[in-house]
Amino acid sequence: MDLSVVCLLMLVLVCHGAGLNETFREEKCKKHGPAIRFPFRLDKQPEYFGYDPGFVVSCNERKETLLQLPTSVTLNIKKIDYKSRLIIAADPDNCFPGQLRNFSLSKSPFKFAGEYRDDYALFNCTSKHGDFYDRIPCLGGPGYDIYAYSSNNFLGYTDLTSCTKMYNVTSIPSEMIDRNILQLNWSEPAACVGCEEQGKFCGWKNYITKLETECYEKPKSKKGKIRKIEGAGEISANLEVLELFPYLASSELS
Repeated sequence: MDLSVVCLLMLVLVCHGAGLNETFREEKCKKHGPAIRFPFRLDKQPEYFGYDPGFVVSCNERKETLLQLPTSVTLNIKKIDYKSRLIIAADPDNCFPGQLRNFSLSKSPFKFAGEYRDDYALFNCTSKHGDFYDRIPCLGGPGYDIYAYSSNNFLGYTDLTSCTKMYNVTSIPSEMIDRNILQLNWSEPAACVGCEEQGKFCGWKNYITKLETECYEKPKSKKGKIRKIEGAGEISANLEVLELFPYLASSELS
């Protein structure tokens, strides 16, 4: 084999090993923040670090972990449970009702974790007093309050003479209204569940083609390698390069 080709093979192997090391390393926006790893990735990382665009998160100036849904709704991710495929989120401004009008999961990879959901009607009331149960303090202002009445409320017994209906919100968990908390599940990639049960990380089997996932041993340290690259024998080198770059299979490598 020509010396220049050997050097090329060695360079590919080193870069491939370094790439694997970087890909399966956890990141955090802050020390005690949620661990970010496949299928999630930080927006500053290459695309192959994550599963699809719906799993891209970012860090803001307060070092909060943010996830933006396709409808421009922003979530502050508090916890990610990879084994249960669950994220626990809050509103960045501690006021989920302020984002309800645009809230939708239809184009995202997530769904509500709980089964029970309810419909709500929001009202702007200028002189309503004494009814604090359905009031949304974070949306009110001088001279008016905002109330969210669920479909379980019988509005016939509620005095709404000083109120104007704003809009309806359908099928959402009540905790978004009264606790500023949201729990979401994801289902894809399904194969990653087995990795978590084995105490391993999940990632692309081939991060160039991105066709299927594979389980990998967790790194021993932030800078430790996931895969140990063995000696640079010509046979193993050829196999590695042909797997990554099949177009190099020519008479030059024979």
